[in-house]
This record gives sequence, structure tokens and C-alpha cells, in this order.
Amino acid sequence: ITCPKGLEEPLLEELKLLGATSLKLTQAGVRADADINFAYRACLWSRLANRVLLLLDLVPAADAQALYDGVYAIDWLSHLRPEGTITVDFNGRSDAINNTHFGALKVKDAIVDVVRDKTGSRPSVDRKRPDLRINVHLKRDQAQIAIDLSGESLHRRGYRLLAGAAPMKENLAAAILIRAGVSATTEEMPELILDPMCGSGTLLTEAAMILADIAPGLKRRQFGFDRWVQHQPALWNELREDALARREAGMARNLPKLAGYDADAQVLDRARSNAIELGVEQLIQFERCDLASLNPES
Repeated sequence: ITCPKGLEEPLLEELKLLGATSLKLTQAGVRADADINFAYRACLWSRLANRVLLLLDLVPAADAQALYDGVYAIDWLSHLRPEGTITVDFNGRSDAINNTHFGALKVKDAIVDVVRDKTGSRPSVDRKRPDLRINVHLKRDQAQIAIDLSGESLHRRGYRLLAGAAPMKENLAAAILIRAGVSATTEEMPELILDPMCGSGTLLTEAAMILADIAPGLKRRQFGFDRWVQHQPALWNELREDALARREAGMARNLPKLAGYDADAQVLDRARSNAIELGVEQLIQFERCDLASLNPES
């Protein structure tokens, strides 16, 4: 499970609550031994993660042929329909493979060739909405091959339709709030959470989601597992229904006042639109006010 650098330890603590075991910190992420139930819960509930990757294999990659052979040996038909679509996200370089586009091409060729050799059908490439997004991380002479179950980065919750010129990423905003002690389980909630320069309202909308126990992935329209062969729709729908029930209960609680101020009327309109899209507009008060004139006690 990947995350921005510096958020590894808070992510590890979050994943414990989601049911993961055998957790191990890595650079910009956490490794976990867990089942598909956990993977779905991480995609739906993690406020800090970027991606949830299902590790398939670590293959030798001393050169391009070794990488091709290692990828070719993986049972891709247990993950991809013969006529399906794929895309490959490749990162890392070595002496033999020093171009990410070339590395991604070798991985794509191996997947296409093995499916064609076994079925006669040929998968195609779709960079926008593939059936299977493959993530490859090359380090020295070894490549980690994984399926990206999240699809688009999880920091994109699906509610922020409009943003300012330099928007804060949603998972970074959530991390700041969590570090500050904002929690849905806190017995004594603060009376007020105020953002004096709120911009498009990311800190406040994320605070509303945390306090009202709203799953951050609930508004997302698609995930990387949607057309994965091993996807379990019944289990996923059960988890979503539970999240919807928790949202309803959370919204009915007596929550702190959330207030956002900014001198720019245009970004405040964006903030209100985002709160409306998320369905928390009744929880947040947005007002135009420059910082010098702000009186938090009023």
C-alpha cells in the first residue's frame, strides 16, 4: 500500500484498524499480508494511501529478456480476460533498462504474447480505463510485478470537482487532521475546526469525512479491481452498504462546527460546490473574509 513519503507510520496504524497483519514499513508505503476483504477495505477506507497493489511476483530483471521471461511466466489468465485491456505503469531504472517506456513495453509484450499463445486472443492497451492496471517497480536487477487494485490514485476521492491554483492533496489534508487529533472515535470532540485560508476547502471537507465516519472511497466511480477476473462484487457491495450505513449514522451525530474563510470569493464557490458534491454542505460554514479581519470568536 503506497503513500506519500513521511506518512508511512500513520498509514501502518490505519491499516492495523482495517484488519491487516504482518505489517512492514517500506519507503513510501507499507507491506501487508491480508486477504481480498482487506484489499477492498483499504481501497474504500484508507484516508492516507495512494495505491493498493497486489503483489504477483518478484522476477529477475538483469536485462530486458530476463524481465520479459519473468513476466511471461506469470499466470495472467487468472487475472485478465483474453480480450481484455491493460496498461503498464513502470518505474525505476537499471543499467540494462534505463528507460521506463522501454521497460513498460517489454512487460506489455510479455503479457500480450502469453495470452495470445494460450488462447489465440490478444489483449489491447487502454491507458485511460483498462481492465487491468499493472504496476512494475524495477530495483537493481529485480522487478516487482503487481496489480493496481486502486486504479486512479486513492487521494482522488471523487468529490473535488473544482480546485484552486495549488490544491492540497486529499490524503495529505487527512494526514494533517489525523496528526492534529481529529477522529470519529474521539470521546471529546473539539467545538470548532477553523481554516482561515481555506481555498477550495480540502481540509474542511476531509475533516467532515473523518468526523462523520464517511469512507473516503465512497464517492469514487471506479477502482482498478472493477474488471479484474478475481473481483468479488458481492463482497464489495457488502462493504459499500456497511460504509453507507456508517455514513448515515455519522451524519446524524452532534458534530463540531466547521468553518472556512477566504478572501477569494471564487475559491469559496468551489469549496461550497465540493462540499455539496460530497453531501456535507450542512456541516461546513464558508464565508468570505480576509485573514487580517478574521475574528475566530465571533
